[in-house]
Amino acid sequence: MKKTVLSIVLMLLAVYAYGADTMPQIIRVGIILNATSVNVGGSASFSIIDNNGKRYNLSQGMTKLSYSNGQMLLGNNKLTLPIRVESAKGLVYAGKTAYRGYLIVSKTANNKVNIINVLKMEDYLKGVVPKESSSKWPLETLKSQAVISRTYAIANMGKHKAQGFDLCGDTHCQVFGGASAEVPIGNEAVVETAGEVLTYKGRYAQTVFHANCGGHTESPKYVWGWTEVPEYLEGVKCGYCQDAPYSTWETAIDESFIRKQLSKTADIGEIQSISPSGKTPGGSAIDVIIKHSKGETMMNAYKFRLTIDAWKIKSNTFKSIKKQNDKFFFIGNGWGHKVGLCQWGARGMGLDGKNYAQILSYYYPKTKIEKVRYK
Repeated sequence: MKKTVLSIVLMLLAVYAYGADTMPQIIRVGIILNATSVNVGGSASFSIIDNNGKRYNLSQGMTKLSYSNGQMLLGNNKLTLPIRVESAKGLVYAGKTAYRGYLIVSKTANNKVNIINVLKMEDYLKGVVPKESSSKWPLETLKSQAVISRTYAIANMGKHKAQGFDLCGDTHCQVFGGASAEVPIGNEAVVETAGEVLTYKGRYAQTVFHANCGGHTESPKYVWGWTEVPEYLEGVKCGYCQDAPYSTWETAIDESFIRKQLSKTADIGEIQSISPSGKTPGGSAIDVIIKHSKGETMMNAYKFRLTIDAWKIKSNTFKSIKKQNDKFFFIGNGWGHKVGLCQWGARGMGLDGKNYAQILSYYYPKTKIEKVRYK
């Protein structure tokens, strides 16, 4: 996957349930944040228009916008923010990345600028699906990703309202690569599921997903401490991700590093042992018990993983944790928080001939696919 596991969690914890009747046609995506300069351009002739209506028509290529001391400059020309960058015949560029729609350059609260891509929802998804999945996977798998990414985007519209846009373009929301990221099979997945979202009892489903469940998905009550869990997220046995990378993994981490990370939130001495405590229906540890020179500390296993290193400790489904000399050796299954759709499992189901509706109903049982209208 092209994103850190920690960031995936931050992104997905933000999903809320809203009524699934209409959806916005236009989305504003923060693509470059807190910048002092940016190169913008077009694949064809393009225009830069400032807030006073001054228009600069430029030929195909790139030009630099610089922001300093509260002033935006285009060469020697002073522009009033916000600024719009558009092309009637082609794509627009911010840096080396091409985008559909147009760009807005706006001032931030800390006296810098944000670059925002304003475009249609379906065009946005064409830049999301290949970044959140793999273009080498079956079309039906990518269609399932398109539906859950669309559901997430609509349910989270306005998440960054205070910053002047709806969603950001990185893993805090969904990874968005613009038109530069588009691939034919990803576009096909978006087009064939146009307007489709996942619902539960007439509300947008919370379409959390992860890389690889290692054999069984989890209930969010064991991961994020949810007291109320919708039945479609209770967790299911998954027999489709056995050949996934990190279905089984192992890693070695220095005791001193673990102690340093834990000491940010607890008074931890030299660590003698780390032991899983309790087990979820999905096979993950509920807590870990850390025995150290200053006593004993119990910690939520998922929080422990994120605190230490979510890249190295890929899940809290531990097969064993052993200390040897000054290192701890972890062996486990799966990658991610394990709640909702297992992406490698969705790949396996696609290879097994299952369609996207079957994939979604498997990982989110009792949900429905509905087609909503744009407003």
